[in-house]
Amino acid sequence: MLSKGVEITSRSGGRFGAYLGKPNAVSAPIVVIAQEIFGITPFIRETVDWLVGAGFGCVCPDLYWRQAPNIELDANVPSEREQALALFRDFDLEAGTDDLACTIEYARALPFSNGRVAVVGYCLGGALAFNVAARSLADCSIGYYGVGLEKKVSLVPAIGRPAMFHMGTEDHYVTAEARSILDEHFGQNRNISLHWYPVGHSFARASSPGFDQAATTVANARTLELLATLKALS
Repeated sequence: MLSKGVEITSRSGGRFGAYLGKPNAVSAPIVVIAQEIFGITPFIRETVDWLVGAGFGCVCPDLYWRQAPNIELDANVPSEREQALALFRDFDLEAGTDDLACTIEYARALPFSNGRVAVVGYCLGGALAFNVAARSLADCSIGYYGVGLEKKVSLVPAIGRPAMFHMGTEDHYVTAEARSILDEHFGQNRNISLHWYPVGHSFARASSPGFDQAATTVANARTLELLATLKALS
C-alpha cells in the first residue's frame, strides 16, 4: 500500500512510489525505512506508526519497483515466501542503494523535514543500510539482521557517520565465522555500534516465528537513542 501522490525519481529517470508517514511536529527528522524481502508489509507500516509516535517522519520506498511494483507478501505463506526469496535473489543491491540515495534526497526536501535523515533497514534493508553508511548518504544508518554483511567488511573504514547494527547470534544466515568477522572489523571503527542478541533472524517482526519481544525492546530503545541525536541537531 503506497501513499497516493508520492513519487520519487530514480537515477535512471524511472519513478517509484513510497509509503509516507508525516510527523506530528511542524519539523522533524525523517527516517527512510528499507523494507524486508516481503515488500511494504503490515510490519513496515507498523514501524512507521512506531517512529511517527516517537516524533519522526517516515518514507518507505518501494524497492521492488523494477521487479514487482507495490507487491506485499506474507512471510508465513510458503508460496509467497518463495516468491520473496526469488525477488531477493534477483535484486540489484547497487540499484537499491541508489534508490535509497534518491529517497534520502527526497526526504531532506520534504516541507516537514528538519533536513536530517536516517535510514533504518530490516533483512534486505539491513544490508542496504550498511551500503548507505559506507557511502555516507544519511546522517545515521541502522540495520536489523542485515544479510551478507561479512562480505562487505572492506567498506567498514569508509563509514564516517554513526551506524548501528542489530544482529542475532542464532540467525541462520550468520555463521559463527561471519560473527567473528563482523566483531573484528566493525570493532575497528568507532562510528559503528554492533549489538548481538541471543535470537534468530527477523526477531523484530511480531508475525515472525522467531519474534523476540525482549530483544526487540532493547534493540528499538537503542535505535531511538541514536535517532534522537537528529532531533538535537534541528
